[in-house]
Parts: sequence; C-alpha cells; structure tokens
Amino acid sequence: MPDEKPQTAAGYNQEFTVACERVMVTLLHGFGTFKNTVRLVGGLVPRYLTPANPPDVPAHVGTSDVDVVLNVQVLADGDAYKTLAQQLKAKGFERATNHAGKPTSWRWLRKVTDHEFVIVEFLRDADENLAPKMVKPVDDENVSAIAFKHVGIVHDWYQAKEVTAELLDGGGMATETVHYADAVAFVVLKTLAYADRAANKDAADLVHVLRYAMPLDELAAKFQDRQNQAQHVAALDAARHALRMRFCDGPGVQGFQRDGCVAASRFALGEEAEADELVLEQRKVSGLVTEFLTLLDKPKF
Repeated sequence: MPDEKPQTAAGYNQEFTVACERVMVTLLHGFGTFKNTVRLVGGLVPRYLTPANPPDVPAHVGTSDVDVVLNVQVLADGDAYKTLAQQLKAKGFERATNHAGKPTSWRWLRKVTDHEFVIVEFLRDADENLAPKMVKPVDDENVSAIAFKHVGIVHDWYQAKEVTAELLDGGGMATETVHYADAVAFVVLKTLAYADRAANKDAADLVHVLRYAMPLDELAAKFQDRQNQAQHVAALDAARHALRMRFCDGPGVQGFQRDGCVAASRFALGEEAEADELVLEQRKVSGLVTEFLTLLDKPKF
C-alpha cells in the first residue's frame, strides 16, 4: 500500500484535507469517553492554528493523513465496555498494512471514496522504558502506538475547537471538540520532526505556523512563558537547538544555505522553481527563524 507523502505543495489539495477532517470527526464520534483525551498533531493542525483569511493569511496547503496522540495512562485506567479497536472497526476503520503487506496496529485506514483512503497514525510519548520509533501495544485495547520523543507535551499544551463535518458513510453532520497542539507545541514538534526525518512538508508546516499563527513576538513570549514555568524544558531546548542548526547562520555557513530553509522553499515553490526564486525564499525563511530565536533570547520584562 503506497504511503509516500508528496514532497511539494502541488501534491496536496483542500478536498483531501476536508476528507481528513471528516475522518478525524468520524474517529472522535466513535471514541466515546476517551475522545477528550485524544490530541491532534501533524499536518491537519495548521487548519485550526492559522484559519485562512486571504490575503493576510493564505490557506494552509493541507494534509494527507491524521496523526493523533493517545494518553496511554488514561486508557490504562479506563473501563470502557469496548476496546479502541472495536470502536475503530465499528466506524469503518481497518488496520493498514506495512511494506511487507502485514497488518499494523498503530496505523489504521479509512476509505473516503472508492479509490481513496486516509491513514490515521496513533502516537505516544517516548520515555525511559520506550525508545523513540518503537511500537508498543496499548494495554487491553488491541491497538498500538509508535513512540516519539516529547510528543506528550500536547497533553498539557493544546487548544480546543468545535469542528462540524459530515460523518463518513452518510452518517449526517456531527460536531466534535478537537483538541490539537497549540502554537508552541506545534512549533516544537514540527521542528523536532524535521530534525529527525528531514521531510520537506515538516519544514514548510513549521514556517507556515511561524508566519501566520500570531505575531512573532507574541509567539516568542509564549515560548518564554513556558520556559519560565519549567515545564517540558527539554523539549523547548531541543527545538531551539534544532531551529538554530537547521535554519540559521553558523560557522562557515549562511542561514539560507541550511537544509531546513532549502526544504521549506522547495516544498512551497516546487523542485522546478528558478534558482533565484528559491534562494530568495530560503533567505526569507532563515530571516524568519533567526528573528524568532532573537526574540526568544531577549529578556522579558
């Protein structure tokens, strides 16, 4: 089953993003008492962090999948009469297969048309007992989740929004509360995701939220507040380091030459863009991230 993500903005469209939103609402609609513990991360989040308002805020390019973080402790303490797997199957989800053709328990798919499907991935926080990229079953739920370092920050740093969408299979319109990574959590996780896998889309999503979520000084102030609260400091420090190494000037290298700037620009403009056009966008990206880090370093009074 192919699951390679497009490397440029041209590979995404709003229609499929709406399908992903319908899948998210359908998922929550079937999750019963656990729905308020689920946290949305990934490429669908900018739809809510940066609602389109042209020309000031262009529509985000969209997404091709749905990534959610499970609160494993809450699930372990729960007493739902149906497992998550049973609830998923009742809503038409089925296990996705890996490259060897074997079913997985942390990736599920939902058909949205006769020829299209949306992948839902279940994530959990890595810890001293579970290394990043390891997959572990969720106790008694017949599903698994893949571990990512620091992804658990979204259980503390999130926003909530009521989203109304058409349920799949003609189930009517439903309104569900979506809990999603707030701007600080999103920037941290997208920065670390790019540092980990160097995907063009991760860099582009990061840049979009830095540009349009709120004024940059306001976002920097939120970062500083979180730092001062001494909560998830390791995640904040890791993100700041990765931003500097992937987007900013360093010994023997100008910021616009950094891989993060190249990745974000190639995603936005396409691989066939003129060199001068790409370099100009790379400089803008580097300038944006550099300004953000400069604001973070300023004392807050």
